Parts: sequence; structure tokens; C-alpha cells
Amino acid sequence: MNDPGSIKQRYLQFAETECRGYSEAYYRLSLAVADADDVIGFLTAMPVIHPNLFFASIQFLTGPGSMPATAVDLRGFLTERGGDVAAVMRSRRTQTNEVGRCAVVLPALPPGPLALAEVGASAGLCLLLDRFCYEFGSTRLGVVSSPIHIRCAAAGPVPLPSAIPAIVWRQGLDLRPVDVNEEEASRWLLACVWADHPERRRMLQAVLELARTQPPPVRAGDLVDDLAVLLADAPADAQLVVFHSAVLSYVSPDRRRAFADVLAAASATREVVWISNEAAGVVPEVTALAPAPGELRFHLGRTRFTRGRRQDELLALAHPHGRELIWLPGASPT
Repeated sequence: MNDPGSIKQRYLQFAETECRGYSEAYYRLSLAVADADDVIGFLTAMPVIHPNLFFASIQFLTGPGSMPATAVDLRGFLTERGGDVAAVMRSRRTQTNEVGRCAVVLPALPPGPLALAEVGASAGLCLLLDRFCYEFGSTRLGVVSSPIHIRCAAAGPVPLPSAIPAIVWRQGLDLRPVDVNEEEASRWLLACVWADHPERRRMLQAVLELARTQPPPVRAGDLVDDLAVLLADAPADAQLVVFHSAVLSYVSPDRRRAFADVLAAASATREVVWISNEAAGVVPEVTALAPAPGELRFHLGRTRFTRGRRQDELLALAHPHGRELIWLPGASPT
């Protein structure tokens, strides 16, 4: 059983640090949860109590326009359909495929040709980053004719490439890969988009349609136990890049360290570039290089492993969904 006090604090923190000023619906709903002992009691029996999973499970059942908006609504909904919510929460995990984060990852990529591996890939939609168009203010790059246009407000000396590096091999790894051709699986991805963010939902729907023409390859596997085998398949004549966004926060610190150990071991025979886009504290070696915390809470890190030794850089601060990017002075371009 989860501790009720910890759950209350988790939802208050989620409301204040992630939702305030960005999602009024989830801000109000998070505060409602924190103030409702019976709702917290419901959550104590859940294996995972994260707000994103709880709200996505509700939205999966109601659709974005019919989610409960107040504590009273939420209590009534759980009285009526609490068993259904619990079943979704027990059978699924948060699998946000936010392609807006590709705009953050793009300037951190080394020159190609690249062998690109994504852990926690979900449906692997971010592996398609070379099929999108990016707009950084007045600067455009990528596939201008793409139906996917990603806008990112950039500040600082962002080293935008003249072209997206060539990707000659790509592979995702996820405990439960999402098949873009399965209607219910796609519906779950859409439910993971916050209910009052219709633009993000429309972009995800467009990317899903694009992905169905040539689905990105994603293997079922653990980001520690199965990573070495995946990396061994990458072509030797391409720069190996392993990346992720908002993934390591869902595993324990011990598993995070074990993940880095796998990358270090893989670098015995080739250089490995690790691009991490995570909340403060998730990759301690990157967080240690950060300025005082501000509104942009994600740290874009780039770590190079060479013959087992690592060199960490903090490149930028980023919005969790890729809307903004502040490149830090002194961060190397590649």
C-alpha cells in the first residue's frame, strides 16, 4: 500500500511544478485529488500512483472532453467506474510519445551518419525525427513538406545544423512497444496527452498517420537487461547515439546507474554518445553542471563514452514537452 501523505504531496507537487500556467485542467484536477481523502484512498491500492497515469487512465475511458473537472465530479466518476480506472492503471503504464521533444534533441546530435537507438521508445515516433519540419523562430530545417511542423522557442547560442544528420540505422527499445496500427494502442497514446492540449493531440494524430506508412522498429525489452544486444546490432561505420526523454525518471536510481554502465561497456569497442533529456536530478552528473533551477526544468545532457570513460556536458534547459529551449553559453556544438 502506498502512503496517503506521500500521494497527497506528489499531486500537490505535480500541480505546482508541472501544471500551473500550462494545464489549467490538470492543475485543478491535481489539487482536487490532493484534497480528497477518498480519492487518495483509491490510489493507495494502485501499483503506480503517478498523476500522468491516473489522468490518462480516466481520459482513456471518457475522452478528453468528458473528464471530471472537480473533486465532486472525480468522486462521482470513481464511484461509478472506479473498477475500470483501476483495471487500466494496473494494465498500462505512461507511454507519452511527445514528438515536440525532438526539437530539443536535434541540436544535440553529432554529425552523421548516425545509428540511433531510443530507450523507452513507446511507439518509436521520436525515431522519425528526420521526417519532420522544425521551426526555431524564423529558422526552418528538415522536411518542409512534412505534415509535422514542430515549433520551438529557442534562446542562446543553439547550434542548429544546416541539415538533419543522416540516420542509417534506428531502433527503439520498450518494455511494452506500442503498435501504431492497433487502434486501442493508439488511443492509449492519445489519452496520455493532457486533456486540455488539443494542439499536442492533433500533432500526435498526424505523426501516428505518418508512422503507419513505415512503422519505426521498436523491440520489446528492458533498457538495462536488453540494451547491450540491441546496441551490438548497430552498424560499426555509423556514430552510435542512444537517447531518451522523460524515461529514466520512471526507473530506480540503481537501474539508472546500471543503464550508464551498459553504455560504458559498449564503448569498449566504439564511441557511444548518450543524449538525455530528463528532469533535474535524474542524471546526477548532468544536474551537477546546472545553474539554479527555473521554469524550464528539463536538463539536456550529452555524455560521451570512450573506452569505458565518460565525459558529461549540460547543453541546455528545456520545456518538458519541447516548447522551449535555452542553450547554455559554453556548451559545445557537437
